[in-house]
Amino acid sequence: MKALIRLILLIVIVGGIVLYVVSRQNNTSFTPQTIDLAVDCSDLANVLVTSTVNVEVRNLSSRSHSDISVQVRAFDDNGTMLKEKYTTFSRTLLPNSQFDKPVTLPAETKRCDCKIVSSQPGK
Repeated sequence: MKALIRLILLIVIVGGIVLYVVSRQNNTSFTPQTIDLAVDCSDLANVLVTSTVNVEVRNLSSRSHSDISVQVRAFDDNGTMLKEKYTTFSRTLLPNSQFDKPVTLPAETKRCDCKIVSSQPGK
């Protein structure tokens, strides 16, 4: 009985090692790769007619990204959503770099939230 358990354990270990080596050679992985993009829209400037926010996207990973789409939501003093806009960074964001872009919002905007909706990872 002990010999059977040892044989099964040996087969599982050797199979795991072979599977790991093959997946590394094929550039595949069984663990999900995270996309480390961060977005910030805290730089809000109120002007008489409109408000402008500087949307900044940072790439924290070692892969490049393109066609990054960001959702920006503007809120007033009471927390009521005034407007929702989408902006796209069409250039390629290189590893460990950042892009920023001004977005115009309604004049009553007191704060805004932003999140990354989509991106196309590069190599």
